[in-house]
Amino acid sequence: MKLAVLPKVTKAHPSTERSQRFLISAHEAADEVLATLEVLRQRRKAKGGDIRGRLAINEEDQLRAAIVFTGAGLDATLKRLIRDTLPNLLLFDEQAQEKFEEFTAEKIGTAETVDPKAVARYLAAADPRERLIDDYVYKLTGSSLQSAQEVSKVAGALGIDDKELRKAIPSLKPLFVARNEISHELDLQSLEKPGDRTRRSRPMDGTKKICDAGFRIGQQIVNAVNEKLSTP
Repeated sequence: MKLAVLPKVTKAHPSTERSQRFLISAHEAADEVLATLEVLRQRRKAKGGDIRGRLAINEEDQLRAAIVFTGAGLDATLKRLIRDTLPNLLLFDEQAQEKFEEFTAEKIGTAETVDPKAVARYLAAADPRERLIDDYVYKLTGSSLQSAQEVSKVAGALGIDDKELRKAIPSLKPLFVARNEISHELDLQSLEKPGDRTRRSRPMDGTKKICDAGFRIGQQIVNAVNEKLSTP
């Protein structure tokens, strides 16, 4: 059982080098976990076990680890992408600038609801725009990405308007649901009937599917930023 190969990197730009490295490292880590799963299954088979049925608990733990690695890898990749590329994108990308202006209006208020203290803080800065950008980047990266909706917001902030990619992002929902169930609840569940396990079952095919989606969309987002930064 192996993850799908990452999509091809297109128009690699120096500004995305670190985020690309994060994504590749996370993909390799998740793939190694699945390789360990196969070792465990073959070991059980060698001892006379039937590997065609339900996975053993320690085997399902490898699937849980793959999900957590995928979610964490996507999170780290997108945060690094924002930090390394957003200030540059704001110099020329209209959609990224529009999202930034919405943040600015929210931060300092409108003509009817202006926040004098916020305005003073930015005006007193050596570079008000740079201070606003720093706060904007912090807002986007200050906490972990917990949902497909938050990934969509990141894509919007980066000025990504590829319709097919934006339509694909909601498919990340099962990955984030599973990641949160594992990270926050250890996959524990209420027992409904005799024989139920204390933790949710994780199927191999379903796990591979949601992990592949996480890495595929992560690469597509990096590629979309590469395209913007590489286009004159």
